[in-house]
Amino acid sequence: MSDQTSGETDVVVRIAGEQLVLCAERGVYWHARRLLLVADPHFGKAASFRALGVRVPRGTTIGALGWLDALIARWAPRRIVFLGDFLHAREGRNAETFAALAAWRAAHASIAMQLVRGNHDLRAGDPPSEVGIECENGPLVEGPFALAHHPRAVAGHYVLAGHVHPCVVLVGAARQRERLSCFHFAADIGVLPSFGEFTGCAEVVPSETDQLWVVAEGRVVLVPRPVR
Repeated sequence: MSDQTSGETDVVVRIAGEQLVLCAERGVYWHARRLLLVADPHFGKAASFRALGVRVPRGTTIGALGWLDALIARWAPRRIVFLGDFLHAREGRNAETFAALAAWRAAHASIAMQLVRGNHDLRAGDPPSEVGIECENGPLVEGPFALAHHPRAVAGHYVLAGHVHPCVVLVGAARQRERLSCFHFAADIGVLPSFGEFTGCAEVVPSETDQLWVVAEGRVVLVPRPVR
């Protein structure tokens, strides 16, 4: 990890010799391959809660698709790879969610899309054919990277993964606490934040050499050490 540069909202980092953009919408864009990476969108999560009788707000799928639209408009990727947990649960498989996903996919028909299956996908099942996403078990090897759901080492490659939904707790001068989603980069594995606003997060404990980049107020910001 080296030579980071910042824009107004996004940050460019060099990982495994490649320039990656850490995006404020919680995705990663790889310029050299025109490849957008997104982890853990958990589409249909709110619907699966409602199917179980839990009252939660509607509109989370549309909100996440709006984030994806913003990333596509900014970077014009040729491919999008979802790093697992595209769908949340079998209970969330419903006509409303799939209609929204299919309409969004049709609007971006020229972009190739792949899913590296995660643990939730194995239970929820692949998205239906009309959503038009190629599904694989992974990891997918792309240049120096192994694209995976679980953040497990792959010999000879730097792993870019999801699954953890990483976040960090920052403590201010007045002892106020803020929990923020983050990108977590260790020596051989980088973990993307979960995509969307209804996915939850898990606090990570970084080593001294790890880097954490939080998403805060529409910007990606490096966390100074120590974080607490």
